[in-house]
Amino acid sequence: MTSTHLVKATGLTKNYGGTVALDSVDFEVLEGVTGLLGANGAGKSTSIKLLLGIIKPTSGTTDVLGENPYESVNIRSRLGYMPEHDCLPTSITASEFLSHMAQVSGIPPAEARTRAADTLRHVGLDEERYRLIGEYSTGMKQRVKLAQAIVHDPVLVLLDEPTAGLDPIGREDMLNLIRRIGKEFGISILLS
Repeated sequence: MTSTHLVKATGLTKNYGGTVALDSVDFEVLEGVTGLLGANGAGKSTSIKLLLGIIKPTSGTTDVLGENPYESVNIRSRLGYMPEHDCLPTSITASEFLSHMAQVSGIPPAEARTRAADTLRHVGLDEERYRLIGEYSTGMKQRVKLAQAIVHDPVLVLLDEPTAGLDPIGREDMLNLIRRIGKEFGISILLS
């Protein structure tokens, strides 16, 4: 059985003024877990932002789940995104945050609360879900960011440096969690 691509980039180029972030890049992403490797400054985060439709390419084309991410609003409901930088609210609980994120994705409030609890359990934060996010360790915050990326059951999740700031054990735990999400939930994952 052959898989069709979830993502296809052709001649993808992005310039920021005189700086070339991506230079005519071609790639495809199939179902499963795919890694995007490269040195700092190689264009991994730029590629993810282009695939999400957050920024537009200087030239080239992208197809994400059969749609152009710069023209389609519908595509965003089928994608999940975990940003590299810490951008979590610190004065609410993980349960409140995830419930809110599920509702923003169109899930009704009662179902959103259930989905938030289930997702936090899956990422290993069941017993910590009522603590303020500001009290969390770096590893716990990374798990909340991962949870918010999958709470709405997307087809594809883009993870930007999901192991950033983690010690070797935390890094291995996060990579195992990502593999498990890909395998058990059938969510395809692109991670840098």
